[in-house]
Amino acid sequence: MNQPFNQSVTFKLDKAHFQECFDQSAPPVQNKDYAKSAILAVAAIGLIFVEAEHYYLPFFLFCLAILELFSIKYRKTWWVWRQLMSKAASGSVKIIIDDQGITTESKHVNAQLNWVDVNIIEQTEKGLLIKHKNGVNYLSSHHLGEDNIEFILRQNKS
Repeated sequence: MNQPFNQSVTFKLDKAHFQECFDQSAPPVQNKDYAKSAILAVAAIGLIFVEAEHYYLPFFLFCLAILELFSIKYRKTWWVWRQLMSKAASGSVKIIIDDQGITTESKHVNAQLNWVDVNIIEQTEKGLLIKHKNGVNYLSSHHLGEDNIEFILRQNKS
C-alpha cells in the first residue's frame, strides 16, 4: 500500500525569488508588443500635419508612445519592484505538497490548488509552471527538491 505523500517547504519571498519567477514565467517580448507604441507615434506625427496651431495633443500622444516603449523595455524591473513593494515581500511562505494538491500558507495568503484543477505542468529551466483554470503558478526547483518535483510531475493529468 502506498504511503500518502505529504511534504512541506518554507522559503522567503525576496528579490532573487521574484526575479526568477518573472524570468521563468513571463512570455518573451515579441514584435507585436511594440504595435501600440508605433500606432501612438504615427498618430502623433499625423496630428502634427493636421493640427496647425496647437501641438498639445500630438505631443501628448508622442509622450505616450515613448512611455509605452519604456514599459516594454523595463517590464521586469517594474514587475519585480511592484512585488517588492507589496505587503507579502520579505515574508515567509510555506508550501505543502500532498495527495490533494498544493497548499500555500503565509501571513497574507492561504490558498489551495487541487490536482483536479491543474491542466498542465511544464518543467522550465529553474522550476515548474503549473497552469490551471484560474491562471499560472510558478514553483522554483531551488526550494522544492527532487522528491517534490517528481511527485508534482506525476500529477500532470494522471
